[in-house]
Amino acid sequence: IKKGELRALSLRNVALSVLNGKGKPVVTHQMDMIFTHFGVSGPAVLRCSSFVHQVQEKEGKKDIVMSLNALPDMSDVELDAQFRSFVEDAPLKSIKNHLKGLLPERYVEFLLAKVGIGDQTAVNRLSEANWAQIKDALTNFRFTVNGSLPIEKGFVTGGGVHLKEVNPKTLESKLTQGLYFCGELLDIHGYTGGYNITAAFVTGYVAGMHASLGY
Repeated sequence: IKKGELRALSLRNVALSVLNGKGKPVVTHQMDMIFTHFGVSGPAVLRCSSFVHQVQEKEGKKDIVMSLNALPDMSDVELDAQFRSFVEDAPLKSIKNHLKGLLPERYVEFLLAKVGIGDQTAVNRLSEANWAQIKDALTNFRFTVNGSLPIEKGFVTGGGVHLKEVNPKTLESKLTQGLYFCGELLDIHGYTGGYNITAAFVTGYVAGMHASLGY
C-alpha cells in the first residue's frame, strides 16, 4: 500500500475491522472504503478511526493492525463452492479473470502478487493450498495504520468534558455552578451521518435553555 499500488481504488461493501494486540476484532464495519495518497478513507474507515485511537491509547502503541474482508457476504463454504465452479466452468481461464468478476481488477492483481501467485495462472493449475492462500487474502487482508489525519481535517472530534461531571438534565457542570456545556465540548461523539449535528443542536438547546433560566 505504501507504494501507492491501490491509490484511488474504491471497494464497495467491504468489512473493515480494527484488531487489538491479540489479533481480535475490536469493531467491524461493513461499508465502502477507498485507498488514498495518504492511506485509507471512506465510510468504513471513518467509522473505525476512533477505535484505532482507543486501541492505541489502551495498548500504548502507535501501529494498529486492520483486517479487510473484500467479500463479507460470502461464507467460507460459499467461497470454496465458487472456486469449484471456476474450475468446472472454465478451467483454462486465469484466476485473475475469474476473480475480477467479483472485485476490481487492480485489487485482484495486488492480492495475487501478495500471495505470490501469477495472475495469469489457469484455475485448474491451482492447488487447494493455493486457493486457501487466495481466500485468506480476499477475506483477511491485514495492513497497519498509525493514526488519523490532523484535527483540522476531521469530521468529528472525540474527548471533552466527562459526562459524569455534567448534570444530564440541564448540562450544567457539577463542579462549577452556572457553567453549561454542549456539542463537542462534551465527551460524546457518534458515527458520521447526522448523529453529531443532532447532538450539537439538542445539547445546545438544553444547555442554552437552562442557562437562561438561571438569570
